[in-house]
Amino acid sequence: MDEIEYKKMITGSFDDASVGYDSEAMRFFDNSAECLGDYLNLKGHERVLDVATGTGKSALAMARQLNAGHVTGIDLSEGMLNQANNKAVEEGLSNITFTQMDVEKIKFSSNYFDCASCSFGIFFLPDMEKGLRGIIDTVKPGGCIAITSFLDGSFRPLSDLCLDRFEKYGVKLPDHYTWQRLDHPDKHRDLFASVGLKDIKSQAKQMGYYLKNKEQWWDVIYYSGFRGFLNQIPEDDQLRYKEEHLAEVETTATKEGIWLNVETIFTVGYK
Repeated sequence: MDEIEYKKMITGSFDDASVGYDSEAMRFFDNSAECLGDYLNLKGHERVLDVATGTGKSALAMARQLNAGHVTGIDLSEGMLNQANNKAVEEGLSNITFTQMDVEKIKFSSNYFDCASCSFGIFFLPDMEKGLRGIIDTVKPGGCIAITSFLDGSFRPLSDLCLDRFEKYGVKLPDHYTWQRLDHPDKHRDLFASVGLKDIKSQAKQMGYYLKNKEQWWDVIYYSGFRGFLNQIPEDDQLRYKEEHLAEVETTATKEGIWLNVETIFTVGYK
């Protein structure tokens, strides 16, 4: 698959997922977004770039902290950006702008932003170093860049049950998953150091919680990257897959619910 086809596939997947991306089951994104601004050490006046903004979770959280600043969120997915814009309007936030843009063809001036962020997005880039350098170029000297990704082991054991059953349905799984490119703090630190960032700090935090029921886990599958594997199963067999898989998931339930393990790595570095 060439780069154009890859980006088209990623964009289409997120367009499809956009309608359910803000579901309660997916609130680990909200939990992480609320923490991200702390790593940027926002004072209230900054111009912030949020890359791969999605439905604007991190961008909106930061905009609420800026009484004299502005957040610009960019993403490839029009569906995601529509959701983000709708939320900004509903909240009455005027210090935020969402724009459809490819981070590898970024159109902002050098040294324009005070800081930049990217939540769960860098690992999608074909060339992570090139993409990160483009982001860094837009940030003023001394400014910081913060990213998040999933720690190795996140979503297990539910994801193992899900993927094992996909294989039984003939789905060809990749040798490596995109998020595994940044699934350890050391990988974050190595990436940041390779593009010249300094004073790098990286740590993992648990952003997980108990799902109320097995249907909430299905929301995670249906509105995330797992959806791409599901789409490889003939439509007539997808309902059978769902019934069989959720029966497995139900066996993991406790009196608190079904545990969703989502450990998030937060990393910040300075230009």
